[in-house]
Amino acid sequence: MSGSVDLELARWIADHRISPLTRVFHGMEAVGESFVAFAIAGLVGLLVVARLRLWWGLPRIALAVGLMAVISGDLKERIDRPRPPAELAVSHLSGPGMPSSHACLTSVVVTAVLLTPWWTSARLRRIAVLLGVGGCLIVGVAMIYLGGHWLSDVLVGWAVGVGLAVLAVSVRPQRRRVQPA
Repeated sequence: MSGSVDLELARWIADHRISPLTRVFHGMEAVGESFVAFAIAGLVGLLVVARLRLWWGLPRIALAVGLMAVISGDLKERIDRPRPPAELAVSHLSGPGMPSSHACLTSVVVTAVLLTPWWTSARLRRIAVLLGVGGCLIVGVAMIYLGGHWLSDVLVGWAVGVGLAVLAVSVRPQRRRVQPA
């Protein structure tokens, strides 16, 4: 891996970390791995869906997240790629690194929400795209900055998440045909 973009970027970041940004990204990491944060985000999402009466989009988003949970874990085991070495990291995550579960999760949720055809306003959708893409970028940058993942782990995580969301949202329920008696 000597001379790779992953290694060169990790070295450059390790040499240029600043305490305030490290604290912010550590805080984000703690929130992102908190069950309470997931529960609050899920509750807020359900309240928005309930308020707008858009229940029919939830199964596709749930399918996307479920696929991601199964497939990203299986990919991690099969690829079995080590994370950045301890001397380049300030966050020490365990297990294989590729694909990044953080990148997978954020991109699968954002993509599934954006592709679900429930948007009633082009303006609202544009805002959601900006917030969603911005959130994915911040999470990915944070994981690379903290040394929990290589750049390629994050890029593959985003690709897997987007692909699974596209697959899940494109699934159309089959209509049952009633046979005449």
